[in-house]
Amino acid sequence: MTVLNQASDGQVNTLILLVRASVRFGPRSRTELLAQCGGGLENVDDSKLNGSFLRWVELGLFETVDGLTALREPYRGQLGSDAAKAELRLPRVVREIALAPENNARFWESEESRSADLSRGLSWMLAQDVYTLDTSSHDAIAALESLQMKDKTKHMLKNDTRYNTLKSWMSFLGFGREGARFVVDPTVALRDVLDGVFDDDEILSARRFADKAAELLPVLDGGLYRRRVEDQLKDSAWRPTPEGYLSTSFSRAIERLVDAGQLAYVQRDDNEDGLALTGVGGGRWRSFPYIRRSSKRAKAV
Repeated sequence: MTVLNQASDGQVNTLILLVRASVRFGPRSRTELLAQCGGGLENVDDSKLNGSFLRWVELGLFETVDGLTALREPYRGQLGSDAAKAELRLPRVVREIALAPENNARFWESEESRSADLSRGLSWMLAQDVYTLDTSSHDAIAALESLQMKDKTKHMLKNDTRYNTLKSWMSFLGFGREGARFVVDPTVALRDVLDGVFDDDEILSARRFADKAAELLPVLDGGLYRRRVEDQLKDSAWRPTPEGYLSTSFSRAIERLVDAGQLAYVQRDDNEDGLALTGVGGGRWRSFPYIRRSSKRAKAV
């Protein structure tokens, strides 16, 4: 089973249903939990419901102790006891679980790879030029992937089911936006880890900021999973981000957070090497040596 295998266990809405039921009703037997989610009803696909449950047990969100299933700690505490609030907090928890090293150990394996297929798909999409990427169809994505991949056995988005499921997860986890055209945009995911990026620091150098963001979101520039995917791309069909620049996806997220008042660029009278944001056509958008959390009233992103 894999996260992007929608036919068995990849549906975002099924996971939300399971989590809301677990928060609302507390520890229950597996049969009772699935019944609270509609299991056994004529219009509910029991195989998808059960498949999603088993996947998220394997990934570590749920646990079964003495025959009773519940959310594992620390996630139970993070999600809280209110089902509606838990749903709002769920993307952060799922993102942490899906990107965890233990769930990506078999990164290029097709079987028993846990959430590695999601991490591969995220990394590949975020590595593209977000201004020219044609997200309109699986055919367009598959053609580009085929051109770029060195090893044809490592294709990530083999069919439209996997591609559509990836877009659904990207939107849920803050790496993309649905609309008339799907937009690759990690703004929300980056926003959600800013506390961890800055920690006790008021100001970070541009390079330190990027490094810490990549530690928490290893599908961003320089992150472990991103590097693994980029190592498999042909230079003849994919343009690596130049040294001293950030990719179009990472650049978009930073600029949107600055525009929203959640981050602010900082200039200092020293020789710290900064980073440049990449804009349309691969051009230099702007550069910044330092960055900080903004004290302005932030807008939603």
